Amino acid sequence: MGSGDGALNTPRWLRGIWVIPLAFLLVFLALPLVVLIIRTWSGDGWRILANASTWQITALATVQAVLSTVLSLAVGLPIAAVVSRYSFRGRALAQALVTVPFVMPTVVVALAFRSLLGSALPQGFLIVVLAHAYVNLAVVVRIVGSQWSQHDDRYARVAQTLGATPLTVFRTVTLPYLRSSIISSSVVVFIFSFTSLGIIVLLGDSSTRTLESQILRRTSVLLDFPAAAALAVLQLIVICIVIALGAVASRKRGQQKPVRNALLSMPTNRASRTAIHLIAVCSCAIVLLPVFALLIASVRSNSGLTTQWWTSINAIDSGTTRIGSPVASLAQSLQFALITGIVASLVGGCAALAVLAHRWGRFIALFAIIPLGISAATLGLGMLLAFGRPPVDLRASGLLIPLAHSLVAVPLVVAVIAPALRGIDPRAREVAATLGARPTRAFFTAYGPTLRTVMLAAGGLACAVSLGEFGAASFLARTGAPTVPIQIVRLLSRPGEQSYGVAAVMSLILIALTLVLVLVVDRLGRRNGALRPAH
Repeated sequence: MGSGDGALNTPRWLRGIWVIPLAFLLVFLALPLVVLIIRTWSGDGWRILANASTWQITALATVQAVLSTVLSLAVGLPIAAVVSRYSFRGRALAQALVTVPFVMPTVVVALAFRSLLGSALPQGFLIVVLAHAYVNLAVVVRIVGSQWSQHDDRYARVAQTLGATPLTVFRTVTLPYLRSSIISSSVVVFIFSFTSLGIIVLLGDSSTRTLESQILRRTSVLLDFPAAAALAVLQLIVICIVIALGAVASRKRGQQKPVRNALLSMPTNRASRTAIHLIAVCSCAIVLLPVFALLIASVRSNSGLTTQWWTSINAIDSGTTRIGSPVASLAQSLQFALITGIVASLVGGCAALAVLAHRWGRFIALFAIIPLGISAATLGLGMLLAFGRPPVDLRASGLLIPLAHSLVAVPLVVAVIAPALRGIDPRAREVAATLGARPTRAFFTAYGPTLRTVMLAAGGLACAVSLGEFGAASFLARTGAPTVPIQIVRLLSRPGEQSYGVAAVMSLILIALTLVLVLVVDRLGRRNGALRPAH
């Protein structure tokens, strides 16, 4: 149902639906970025770019992001090869578990690593790289595994019959085919690691500062908004350069045509079977060990095992003097998540519908994906400068954080809804129209069932994003109304085992809520056939 296909039968309201996402993105994305750039140019913020420390931090963040990317690929590629290609008992569990770190909030991952490696590995560069590789493991497994699952093994078998070794086959046949997906996943992992904040705050030291952490420091500690704006613009430029380099590098694709084969049977060779099972077991262990360490931390005290941290989270003084109750912060996060789910699903749904109904639709959908390339700190700082003070002050209304979270979630919502709608046969609408249905009735007859399901799924995904988001909220949260990730960071900044124990409890609650939402999204998608896991 495009602008040139069935336009006469397209409901009038649907032809103008592109206005809703466009207005939202202009007001809450474009305007804050313009204010940010104006603040940079009008102030003396550019002076910070003359400081050697700025470029040293940029270089350190780049090295850290590169090493995190390399480690993610080193661990993720073998896992992708196993879970995306072979059929074995426990494969679905292994694939699901590998996704868990990516949906876990970054501050929770940081606390889990602190619980697991705190005594063996002090805060600093190495533990930050390990944590980033852990979080981004699913990016490599999902993106590369999606393409690997369509690899035609006949090319490899031909090469083997001609005398090529397995390593030669991988280097000359498989690797060229996977090149674009490897580069794409590398770009995503690099950006996530380069713009990291939660992990840096909890696990980093002077050797792991990022531009994101410096933006937060300039804003909340030094109140130097022009310098913070300049750093945000610098970070945005670096991200754009990386994306451009990735696009150029992945332009040349492998020459094989993708095929959709069934999963391969396990090899008859005993050594190969053992290797596959070992990789699957190790992947599960890698994911579960930090979570298990967090569980132990939630029931352990200096005197032994205890449930005190679980039973005391409702108390106002549970390690949180003058920074609020843990339960109150949980209620605040749930409220923000609900608003985010509603706003993001509506805006993203309208953007996806615009692709079908209007010639501007593709532009709107592309515009909606832009927040993926903008760091949370840049979004948060821009919204703070644009809407955090008179004449338009939204901080007191409590809407600034869910609006920022909605910007982060809208690209994911579009990515969920748009393919589902494009997969529907438009002839169903035409049949309904020929039977006398009005345009609106015909539209909902064809698209309504799928649209309802994917809207609910996308809303749940947006809620999960909001629950764990730390970067933008760290700029926009009020002192008396922190979200759960911010409360966890505040708890860990206080001495004492009570603060640490309550932080561990809140982290586990956040993991449980996030996983429930992700499972609901996955179930809705599987039931409707609209959301297909990347494997």
